[in-house]
Amino acid sequence: MELRQLRYFRAIAQTGSFSTAAAGEFVVQSALSQQIRKLEEELGVKLFERTTRSVRLTRAGSQLLPLAERVLNDLDLLGAEADALRGVVRGNVTVGMMECPPLTLDMATLLSDFHTRHPGVEVALRSGGSDHMIEDVRLAKLDLAILGLPPKPLPGRLCARTLLVEDLVGLVHVDHPLTGSVPASELAGERFIDFPPGYGLREQVDHGFAQAGVARRVVFEVVRVEEMVRFAARGLGMTVLPRSIARSASRRAPRSRVLEITGADLRRTVALVHRQDGPESPAARAFFERAADLLPAP
Repeated sequence: MELRQLRYFRAIAQTGSFSTAAAGEFVVQSALSQQIRKLEEELGVKLFERTTRSVRLTRAGSQLLPLAERVLNDLDLLGAEADALRGVVRGNVTVGMMECPPLTLDMATLLSDFHTRHPGVEVALRSGGSDHMIEDVRLAKLDLAILGLPPKPLPGRLCARTLLVEDLVGLVHVDHPLTGSVPASELAGERFIDFPPGYGLREQVDHGFAQAGVARRVVFEVVRVEEMVRFAARGLGMTVLPRSIARSASRRAPRSRVLEITGADLRRTVALVHRQDGPESPAARAFFERAADLLPAP
């Protein structure tokens, strides 16, 4: 068995095509097909069902693919660790990033600084809900994530470094009848614009109102802060945002204004979430250490 055979096996499984896999591996299709036949003969099982229109994994192929990926990932890690011993950091880092980052979170500076220090490392940013990103960190699909920390405990083997804690305020249409500072109990009948469940900010707002005994009615669920601001400025409802973002939004959307909310613990905690044993690869460890140095801490 040769490592190139495992790489070809993985490439075909990922692309669903012998020709596309061959192009990605920089090998002619006939040579790739020949190596897959040799691998099947050595393993004594058929890995792919081939037709004129499609290629799909057999049951045996589906069971063996994770093992092949583990071997290839371990080999990549071996090479990366050897590079690190020579003082060279190479590889890839995948970082989860919240949809509503605080204005003080200067990711552009962090990424620029890191690239200058480690030009051989590629950093990929992935966005999504906090629950999804936390699970991806746990499964090592993300090396780390910067997110709004949900009020519930993190899963085992994960920990968080708090970056900042920020008050949450309302953003309403400029002609909204409520003004100034308003008790949360007076907002029970309001129409709210919010993230869907599973996003850190949504969970933090839900938790604050629930602790205050106030039931909210969310009528619009969107995943972009710009849409929340635009909807509020059109009088479609009110939204709850971090203070710095709400103030900036009210200046950019003159038909909106900030509404203070009292009687509820409305705050969000932004944190750097990672596995307790730390990022696995040298590249991810280098990024984590630089992020811990440059990002704000409370």
